[in-house]
Amino acid sequence: MSAEPLPPPLLRLAGAGMVLPGPYGTACTDLGTFWDLIRDGVSCLSPYAHPELPLRLAGTVNGWNPLTELPLPERTLRRSSRAGLLATAAVRQALAHAGLTASDLDPDRTALVAASLQFAFPESERYYATAQAKGMPAIGMDYWLTGTPPSVVGTVASALQLPCQTLSVAGSCNVALRALQVTQQMFRCGDIDRAVVVGVDQTVDPVFVAGTAHTGRSGYRASSLSDDPSDVRPHDETQTGNATGEGAVAVVLENPAATGARPGLLHRAHLRSSRSNGPSTVATGPPDNVVRDIRAVLASAGRTPGDVAFVNDYADGNRFVEDHLCQALTWAREATDYRGELVLTNQEAVFGHVAGTGGLVKLLGSLLMLHHGRIAPSANTVVPYRHLPGTPVLAGGRPTTGDSALVLSSGAGGDATSMLLEHEGGDLP
Repeated sequence: MSAEPLPPPLLRLAGAGMVLPGPYGTACTDLGTFWDLIRDGVSCLSPYAHPELPLRLAGTVNGWNPLTELPLPERTLRRSSRAGLLATAAVRQALAHAGLTASDLDPDRTALVAASLQFAFPESERYYATAQAKGMPAIGMDYWLTGTPPSVVGTVASALQLPCQTLSVAGSCNVALRALQVTQQMFRCGDIDRAVVVGVDQTVDPVFVAGTAHTGRSGYRASSLSDDPSDVRPHDETQTGNATGEGAVAVVLENPAATGARPGLLHRAHLRSSRSNGPSTVATGPPDNVVRDIRAVLASAGRTPGDVAFVNDYADGNRFVEDHLCQALTWAREATDYRGELVLTNQEAVFGHVAGTGGLVKLLGSLLMLHHGRIAPSANTVVPYRHLPGTPVLAGGRPTTGDSALVLSSGAGGDATSMLLEHEGGDLP
C-alpha cells in the first residue's frame, strides 16, 4: 500500500532577476518594470527581419549589451553564448535582489537549475560559418563552451563563481514549470535549502524561426506573420499566431525553516506533470491529460475551481492551442461539477512565447498578482473568443481577494504541467 504523498513545502521567493523584452526598444531588467508591464498588459514585441524568412515580429531583447551590463572579462564575454550571458545577468540580479553573494551559498545545500527548450542552439549557425570560412579546426572548443546543454548553466556558475550543484532541464513549452517541479522535489526530500532556478532561451535563430513560420498541411502555423504587435491575441476572436523570442528569468527559492526570517513571498506550489503524444509526435497532447493534472493539483490543496482567483493559462495566440485550452477547461468544469466563473489571464503577448522563460514569467507574475490583489489583463485581447469556458481579463485588469492561482502549461510533444500556487504572505525586498 503506497504512502500518502508529502504536502508541498512552504517556500520563499526571496529574489528575482530578468533580461526580457521591454518597452520602446529597451530591455526589462528589474522587477518594478516587470510588474508594470504585466499589470498593464503592455506588449513588448518588436520588429524582426531576416532576408529568407517571412517572420516580422518577435520578443527580442533590445538595448541590452553584456559588455556594459556584466562585470566580466572581455574574454569571458567573447567565449560565452548569448543565452549563457542572458542567464548570467538574470541570476546575478536575482541573487542581488535576495541580498546574497556567492559566498552565502552552501555548496551542499544549494542547487542551480537551468530550464530551456534548446539552450544555446543558435550558436550552431556561427559554427557552420566558421567551419566553411576557416575549416573545422577553427571551431576549437566553441561547441563545448557555447552549444551543449550544460554550457548555459556552466557559464552562469563559472562567471559568477557559484559553488553549488547544477542541473540542466530541457523540454518543451512547459519546461520551466517542470524544472520547478523537480526543484520542489529536491526541497521536499531535504536535499537542498536554497535553489536558483533560471529559464532561458534564444529562439530567434533562423532555423527555429523557419519552423514557427512554416504552415503545415493542417493549416497550423506557430508564429504570426504580421508586423503589428497587437495581432498576437490569446483569447481573442481573431488569432493569427504567437511570437517567438528570447530572454531569461531567474528566481531564488528558499526553505524559510532552514534559511531564517528574510523578506520574500511565501507560497506553496502543487505541481503535476503528464505526457501523451496523442495523434502527433510534435503537437500538444490530448486535453484530458491536462484535466487530470488540474484535478490532481486541486485535490492536493483541498481546493475547488471556485477557490481559484484566476487561471494563468497556456493559450498563445493560435486557434489550435486556444481550442485545446477551451476543451481542457470545459472538461475540467464537468469533472469537478463547477458552473461558476473562471477568470483567465495570459502574458504571451507581453514578452512572446518562449519556453525557457514562460513558466517563470507565470510563477513570478501570478505571485505578484496575488500579492498586489490585482489580476493582470490578457494582453491584446479585444473581443473574447466565443468558445472560451472562462472570462478573460481585459485592459485595465480587475481586483481579486483570492490567494491561489491555477497555472497551466502544455506544449509540443504532449508535455503538460499544472501548478496550483498558494500565496501565504510576505513581501519582496
